[in-house]
Amino acid sequence: MKIRLAFGTDPGLQREENEDAVLVWKDKAGVDALLVVCDGMGGHAAGHLASTIAVETFSSALARDGATGADPNRLREASARTNTAVHLASLENSDWAGMGSTLTVVAIQGDRMALVNVGDSPAYLFRDDTYRLISQDHSWPAEQVRLGVIKPEDAKDHPMKHRLTRAIGVWDQIAAFTDLIDLQPGDTVVLCSDGVETAGVMVEEMWAMLSAGTLEDGIRHVIERCRELGAPDNITVAVARVEGADRGDRMRLDRIGKTQVLSIKTVTMPKIKAPED
Repeated sequence: MKIRLAFGTDPGLQREENEDAVLVWKDKAGVDALLVVCDGMGGHAAGHLASTIAVETFSSALARDGATGADPNRLREASARTNTAVHLASLENSDWAGMGSTLTVVAIQGDRMALVNVGDSPAYLFRDDTYRLISQDHSWPAEQVRLGVIKPEDAKDHPMKHRLTRAIGVWDQIAAFTDLIDLQPGDTVVLCSDGVETAGVMVEEMWAMLSAGTLEDGIRHVIERCRELGAPDNITVAVARVEGADRGDRMRLDRIGKTQVLSIKTVTMPKIKAPED
C-alpha cells in the first residue's frame, strides 16, 4: 500500500514558544512510515526541551534497535528509553525540574500499524466516514472514567482535564499504552496535540478539512481555523493516508525511498510539508 504523509505545527496566538515537537519519517527505522507528536510541559524552554528530547530520543532508539516492522514491543522499549532521557535531563537543572512531555507515535509497515502513547495527545483512525480514538487519554478525568468513578460526559469539561496521570520524563518509569491495528486502503491516521481541541475545533470539523483536498491543504486549514478561534495553545497535526497501490506503485516507492526528518523545531506560521513519493 502507498502512504502519503504530511504535518504542520504552529505556536498559536497566546504562547511565547512552541512546546510541541513533531517528526515524520518515510522508509526509515525498519518501517514504511513513522509519525511522532510530542507536547512538552514545564513552561517555556523546559517544555520545548522536553518535547525535543522526546522526539529525538524515540526516533534514534527505533532507528538503532536493529529490528524491523510495526511491533508494539519496539515502540514500548523506545518509549521507556525516551522517558529515561527526559527524566535524567530534568534532574540536571533546577529550572527543568518536573518537565515532561506527551508522546504519541504510530509506525506503519505494510497494512499493519503499531501505536504507543503516553499523555493526552490524541491519535484518530478515520475509515469510511467514521472515526475512533485509537490512543488512550491519560488525563485525570479520563482515568477516572476508566475506573468507573465518573461518567464520560463529566470528563469533557472537567476542571482537571489538563492534569496528566502519565507523562514522559516526570517519573523514572512510565506505563505506555500500545496497540496493533490492521489498516485498509482509504484509512487516514491523524495525530495531533491538544491545541486543536483547546482552540475549539472538534474532530468532525478537523476531518472535514483534512478530507476536502490534499493533506497539506487540509492541515493548513486546520491550523488557520485554530488561529481564527484564538489558538490559545500550540497546534500540531501529523497525518498518514493509506492509498491502494499496485506493484508498480510499491516498486516506485521502494526505488526512491528517501529518508526525511521533517520537523523538530518551532515555527511562527503554519509550515506544511509532505515527503516526496
